[in-house]
Amino acid sequence: MDDTSLNKKKLKSSPNIIGILAGKGGVGKSTITAELALALTKEGYKVGVLDADIYGPSIRHLLPEDQPPKTIGNKVAPARCKGISLISAAYFPKRKAPSGVRAPIANQLINQFIEEVEWGALDFLLIDFPPGTGDIQITLMQKLIFNGALIVTTPEELSLLDVRKSVEMCLQMGVPLLGVIENMSYFSLPESQERHYLFGKGGGQLLANEFEIPLLDEIPIDKGLNQPTIKKKSDLLFKKLGVSVINALKEEKGCKIKGVDRYHFSIEWLDGKKSFYRFSDVQGKCPCIECAIKNKNPALDVEGLEMIPVGSYGMQFVFSKGCSKGIYPFSTLRKLDR
Repeated sequence: MDDTSLNKKKLKSSPNIIGILAGKGGVGKSTITAELALALTKEGYKVGVLDADIYGPSIRHLLPEDQPPKTIGNKVAPARCKGISLISAAYFPKRKAPSGVRAPIANQLINQFIEEVEWGALDFLLIDFPPGTGDIQITLMQKLIFNGALIVTTPEELSLLDVRKSVEMCLQMGVPLLGVIENMSYFSLPESQERHYLFGKGGGQLLANEFEIPLLDEIPIDKGLNQPTIKKKSDLLFKKLGVSVINALKEEKGCKIKGVDRYHFSIEWLDGKKSFYRFSDVQGKCPCIECAIKNKNPALDVEGLEMIPVGSYGMQFVFSKGCSKGIYPFSTLRKLDR
C-alpha cells in the first residue's frame, strides 16, 4: 500500500488537512494554530489539532483540555477543548520533563497519532509542525495528503532564513502553499492605536513576494494571547484569517494547460502570459526530494505521456524517461519560463 493512501483510509471524514510551519521555534506557530482552531470552531466547523512537536509540545497549554484523551479498544479518542479535538505528546509523559527521544521513536509516535487516533468527523485537521525540516516533517508529508500549508514568520530577516527552508520543503514534497502569516508584526498603544514595529517591518510581505503566495495577515503582539484572564484584541483578525484560509482552499488558479506535441506543452496564465515548455527541461528540474538529493543528470528526448492536475496548486507529469514523482507548483513552472 502506498503511504499516501493512509490519509483517506485512516481519517474517515477526509478533512481538509492544513500544516502550520515555520522552520524555526519562537515565532508563535502553535499560538497561530490554536487561535485558528478556535476561530474555525466558532464558525461552526469541526476542527482537530495534531501537535506534532514531540520535543516541545505546547498545544495542551494553549488549549487546556475539558476532557482528556482516552482509549477505546485499540484506538485513542482525542482530548477535547471547547469543541476542538486534540492530540499531543504532552498528554502521555508521566512527568513534565522535556522529551528526549531519537528520531525513529518520534516518527513512531507521529505514525500512532495518524493511524491510532479516532478523530471522528472533522472539517479541518490542523497539524502544528515542529521546528526544522527533518524526519518528523518529512514523515508527516509522506503519510498525509495536505490540502495546504500556512507559513508563519516574524518580521525580521533572521526569521526568514529558517522559514524559507520550510517553504522549500513544501515545494519539494508537493504541499500547496496557502500563504504567509506574519506574527508579532507590531504593537499598538491602547490610547493612540499607533503601530510600533518592534521587530522590523515587511518580512512577511518579502517572503510572500519571493514565493508568489499571498500575505494572509499581520498579527500584532497581543498580551491577551495565551493568557485566559486577559481579553484578547485579535479575535477579529483570527476570524478574518479563518475566512482567508477557507477562500485559499477554494481558489482556482484558472491556468489553461495543453499539450502541443509529444515533446512540448504550454500554459496560458491568468494575466495573459503564455509559456512554452519542453518536457525534457521540466523533467530535468524534478522537485521531488529524491532528485534534489541525488542531483541526477536530466534525461534527453523526454515525451510527456500524461499531465495530471494537482488540485488548484500545480501539475504532475508522467514522463517517458526519468523520474515522474515530482509535483510542480504553478509558481515553480512560472519561474522555469523566465
